[in-house]
Amino acid sequence: MILNGVELNKEYVRRGKKFNAVKDAEFFAWSGDFTLIYGESGSGKSTLLSILAGVGDLASGSVELDGQPLFSLSDEELSYLRNKRIGYVPQGVSALSNFTVVENIRLGADLYDSNVDGEWLQEILENLSIAHLVDEYPANLSGGELRRVAIARALVNKPDLIIADEPTSNLDEDNSLKVFSLLNRLAKKGTAVIVATHDRNALKYGDRIYHMKAGVLAPESHEYGDL
Repeated sequence: MILNGVELNKEYVRRGKKFNAVKDAEFFAWSGDFTLIYGESGSGKSTLLSILAGVGDLASGSVELDGQPLFSLSDEELSYLRNKRIGYVPQGVSALSNFTVVENIRLGADLYDSNVDGEWLQEILENLSIAHLVDEYPANLSGGELRRVAIARALVNKPDLIIADEPTSNLDEDNSLKVFSLLNRLAKKGTAVIVATHDRNALKYGDRIYHMKAGVLAPESHEYGDL
């Protein structure tokens, strides 16, 4: 699997002024690759990740997954591709309040009548320490528990590509390490993993590290600086 982003650009207008959320970004990832993107809040990381996942729109440039241009697909085709091949963890709360934890995790698979590997689902739940919460509703969960539910939902379909935006926000160090350990194991098995993070626990896992500032994405040396 190869994900390739070429000359990616996205502008926003704020108070009548244009600014570049993403500017001329070049990005690639492949199977087994664990990529970290870091930068200050507002640097454009979330916008970039949403573009790479085919969720956010794009002013110019192209994103291709195994040679297939994502933004040439219809909404229906793109939704189907994301469901089958991309596990996306957005920032914020994404759980539906009227569904239990396990229903939220299975939602994407159930919408497309996909089979869920029960053993894999249980392994995810145990690795993320949320197995005891499967019958709870989102209103009864903490922010950290909701974060782990979102991660589980992204992983349950065994995607080729995982794109996670600050996956360990609201998590303590122990649970952060569990998340990165799980993502690292998936990368070692051939999944492409892309993570935007401020969490220093991620440093030892990154095969490649990018820094983002004012919409500009640049490869980072192993002098990590202030992640």
